[in-house]
Amino acid sequence: MYQRPYVWNEEDQWAPLWDDITALLQHQEGDELAMLWSHFLGAVVLDQENTAPGQIPRFTVIDGQQRLTTLQLIVAAAAKAMGDVGAENDAALLQELTTNNPRRVKGDERLKVWPTSANRAAFVAVMSSNGSSTDRWNDTRNRINDAFDYFTARVTEYLTGAEEIEDEPFGEAAETIDGGADTPPGPSGKILARVERLRITLCDLLKVVSITLEGDDNAQVIFETLNARGTPLLALDLVKNAVFRQATSQGCDTDHLYEQVWRPELDDGYWRRERRQGRLNRPVAELFLMHWLTMKLERVIPATELFATFRQNVLTSDADAEALIRELRADAVTMRAFDTPEAGSSEADFFARLTVLDAGTVLPIVLLLFRSPEIDRTRRVRALRMLESWLARRALMRLTAKNYNRLVPRLVARMKADLVHADDVLLQALSGSEGEISRWPDDEEFINFLSTRDVYGWVAQPRLVMALAAAEMSLHSTKTDIRNIPSNLSLEHILPNDWEDSWPLGADGGELIDGEVVEQAAAERAARLHKLGNLTIVTQPLNSAMSNAPWSVKRAELNRHTRLLLNARIAERDTWDEQAIDERGTWLAHTLAKVWPGPDPANW
Repeated sequence: MYQRPYVWNEEDQWAPLWDDITALLQHQEGDELAMLWSHFLGAVVLDQENTAPGQIPRFTVIDGQQRLTTLQLIVAAAAKAMGDVGAENDAALLQELTTNNPRRVKGDERLKVWPTSANRAAFVAVMSSNGSSTDRWNDTRNRINDAFDYFTARVTEYLTGAEEIEDEPFGEAAETIDGGADTPPGPSGKILARVERLRITLCDLLKVVSITLEGDDNAQVIFETLNARGTPLLALDLVKNAVFRQATSQGCDTDHLYEQVWRPELDDGYWRRERRQGRLNRPVAELFLMHWLTMKLERVIPATELFATFRQNVLTSDADAEALIRELRADAVTMRAFDTPEAGSSEADFFARLTVLDAGTVLPIVLLLFRSPEIDRTRRVRALRMLESWLARRALMRLTAKNYNRLVPRLVARMKADLVHADDVLLQALSGSEGEISRWPDDEEFINFLSTRDVYGWVAQPRLVMALAAAEMSLHSTKTDIRNIPSNLSLEHILPNDWEDSWPLGADGGELIDGEVVEQAAAERAARLHKLGNLTIVTQPLNSAMSNAPWSVKRAELNRHTRLLLNARIAERDTWDEQAIDERGTWLAHTLAKVWPGPDPANW
């Protein structure tokens, strides 16, 4: 009872675990040595209880209850999904991992794991043979139900092929699951193959270390040692140990290599800082190694396989350890410089916008562009602008970024085949992709979307600020006296959300005839509130000062305090109404289409 309830969640634990399982499944699909790949889940600490002869041994879980509970949930979810697609035998094999032999036990003892009291009712419900969402009790106080539903959905997607890329980029055909109208009833051969791969993965390739205490062991001290003492090793630490061991065997001056090459850069505390990419925070060293390996090997490397992949595919027995150490150092220096590009440069704009777009998955491409001497700066900047345009247009239109990590290695491979013309290769690859997961929206679609659709509340506010700041920058020229844009800008609705009191209908001198006309006019106004044309960027103090004030006050405040050309254009208007919003929205859409040119080769 003293242990905490089940607290793991999708963002921090379930999704990363499923990513690791997916990586194991992919290894089995195309790797003859697939069975050598496994995923280590860490250690559990158990304390054996006194058990009478003939009874099933019982253990108290000292450490690892969240992990063990999750494993039981994912195995049960997989068994249910396998049963749903008709693979009853495999489902029964998985159920042996969650339940004890019914001939030897009864009641609570039938489940192999018995959770803390707060979770028991929900756990028993989902672990039953028919643990579907529609016919079981839902305990809203804990996450057991949510975890089971999450893993059931992911397993079902995998078994049926629903998670696959809708349309492979660059003209490659996607795999289909169904054989057509003549497919016999029951699971297809491809589904059964996936069932088997998943069963093997869950039964044999997920591993834990089990530490069983002896009678005189202090369980609390062991728990604290595992959870609160020491600094965890990073994958880059393991890489260092392995590569220097090989350098020693090759007769290199390892003292010099460490002191003069490795230590000044790669042992710096910078690499242990955590940085968010996607849904997780990771040490910068892990992100560097992940992007570096993707760039080198042209495939996605899961965070849990960084060192194993390095050792197996990079640090081969004939690899030159000294050259590898120097290469890692040089590329680390290159990637660290992404944090401090030259102010006002095209590179600085790219990296600032890349952060807002949360598109770190493209960094293997960027690293390749910067580390390759074959690519001159003109071509590199051109390639960065293409990449930025592709990302920005998709982000502003809310097109999915789900499969970017699978697209990037293919782009890397194509660019490496012709580094001298890497920008042309990138243009051809991006402009030739037509599917939802990878296409580059053209001018007509992009402009129409931005000028006619609500963007506020649909597109993340930092991205809207980024877009408006980019439009502002496009207005600057050599005649502009103040060219620096403040970093503390916020979004402002020119026509405010609460407009009824300060912006009455007909305030511009028009005459409203009856209630129906008033209702129509109010609807027209409300339909434009969240359009791009009604948004601008101002400092937070100016935002607060203008608030819901009428146009005369807002216009005066803008004239008095703004230094942005974007706002100067707004303040030139005597009135701000629906027509003004439409006109400015169209102008902004065309402006952003020039800031981020589309896939038409003529743009480039």
